[in-house]
Amino acid sequence: MMTDFTKIRELKKVLRSNGQGNLNGKPVSLLLSRWRETYEYVDGITVKIVPLNPKYPANVAMYINLDADVLGIDEAEIELYPAFYEDYLLRYYSGLMEELSEKYTANNKLERLLSKIQCQTPDCRIIRRSGLLFNREEQTFVLKLFVLFPTGAGVSILGERISRMITDILKTVEEGSALLDKVELRERLAVYKKQVTLRAFCREKGYVAFVADGSILPRKGDSEEPLETAVSFASPERLRVEVPMEDGSTISGMGIPEGITVITGAGFSGKTTLLEAIESGIYNHIPGDGREFVVAEQSLAVTNAEDGRYVANEDISMFFSEIPFQDIRNFTTKHASGSISQAANIIEAIGGGSRLVTIDEDKSATNFMIRDELMRRIVKDEVIIPFTDRIRSITEQKGVSTILVIGGSGEYLKIADTVILMHQYVASDVTEEVKELKLFSSSEECPEFTESERTVLLTGEGTKSLLLQTVCTEDSKKVICGEYSVDMTAVPSLKTNEQLHSLAKALRSMVSREDICEESLCELSAEYAGKMFEELLQEQKTSNPVYRGWWFDEIRKEEIGMCVNRARGMRFATKPVVL
Repeated sequence: MMTDFTKIRELKKVLRSNGQGNLNGKPVSLLLSRWRETYEYVDGITVKIVPLNPKYPANVAMYINLDADVLGIDEAEIELYPAFYEDYLLRYYSGLMEELSEKYTANNKLERLLSKIQCQTPDCRIIRRSGLLFNREEQTFVLKLFVLFPTGAGVSILGERISRMITDILKTVEEGSALLDKVELRERLAVYKKQVTLRAFCREKGYVAFVADGSILPRKGDSEEPLETAVSFASPERLRVEVPMEDGSTISGMGIPEGITVITGAGFSGKTTLLEAIESGIYNHIPGDGREFVVAEQSLAVTNAEDGRYVANEDISMFFSEIPFQDIRNFTTKHASGSISQAANIIEAIGGGSRLVTIDEDKSATNFMIRDELMRRIVKDEVIIPFTDRIRSITEQKGVSTILVIGGSGEYLKIADTVILMHQYVASDVTEEVKELKLFSSSEECPEFTESERTVLLTGEGTKSLLLQTVCTEDSKKVICGEYSVDMTAVPSLKTNEQLHSLAKALRSMVSREDICEESLCELSAEYAGKMFEELLQEQKTSNPVYRGWWFDEIRKEEIGMCVNRARGMRFATKPVVL
């Protein structure tokens, strides 16, 4: 630990005293002279206070740095599983800060004083969040809080109260660190390690998804909480695999192999519930969620229809033979139809590197998904190449697997590699039974298709006065960056407003680059997804109040690619790549 930090007691002395040069009772603006320094509280715990807006110096971001050894955690384990420790500690400190904030709210109920302590609150997923990050270089955890200090009528410094509040926050962190439940931590880490082992097993053995026996897949209402009365999942015998764990135990469950998988069944049989659980498997989940051991290929992309989405400079020749008055190899529309939007979603997913796409028949464009034999006979000039005709070549040429929920058409049963039948939330493997029916697909041979590598062409003014905004309501999820507006409502992997913040940051960083046209969109998306949290570790040192005033949640390169592709006003250059 360095010893040249300013001591926190010096700050408290300046705040609480009434002598010459001290701040108690003075204008709030004078707090700016004391913020931005790094103060040492005790050995191993330091704090930096940064105003969110210089006009309101009492509203700050507080960065508390905790050395790893203060927490008594094995540093080697932290290096191996940093995301787990970040998530676990954030949940822990979030609970402590919520209790402390309630105490201050209760005390100020009858006074004209406002004070607030806010810590980022995690959901059921184990992902990286800006509320607590591990700094590998300095071997410290950085806990970020939003704090509103009490002031006299909003204009004067209440030094005694501010000093006490700083003390309470730091004391809570210090005492909480000493009382950390190491037994619970090890138990949760053991679950996390099993999730890591499951993902490695699936990659090695060629499974795109795994659903463990005993998992609780249905959710309670519109929440992410497990439905307590739900039927627990049991894997079909022919799809059951046993996955050995490092501790000698095994986890059994349904392994979905690479290729084309159809989930079918009657209405309300659990088809979509199973698919949505698989889609959630791109992230690990906390114990008690019910989907702890449901994992999926992490590049998974949901590719349903999306009426009205913006499509720009897209090569849609994979699914359209022609479109009147339009160039199908450089197609643009401000309001895509269901078939065009679904085609664009699949093409962009493949171009973005996804190895697994999922489709729900209920959310798809029927004329894009199928064309049966009778329609082929009657309508001979159809310009849409249905997905049934392309799905096999996408699997074989690009190595992209597909999981579909199908309830109304047998066309996909004819071409599926695996067929899972759902009946009252119970899964069975009927692949062999379907093959014995000797069904023949009405698919036709299609011309070879090309994939286009996309690069961004900026038409705006770059970084000049970019408005950066996100909107997250029940009905919409939008990102606005300057002249670019993005509707992400139809992307189910985005669960929080904090993920929208991350997309806005990525989009702004991207359009600020002068060399943006030199790299493919796929490469740029992967680059920003990889370095975003390293940049956020430095946010306390930056002058950008927007980023300091937001929480951020982890996003994948797939979401970044989706965001840029949907940005209204964005233009692209396409370069054909022969598969």
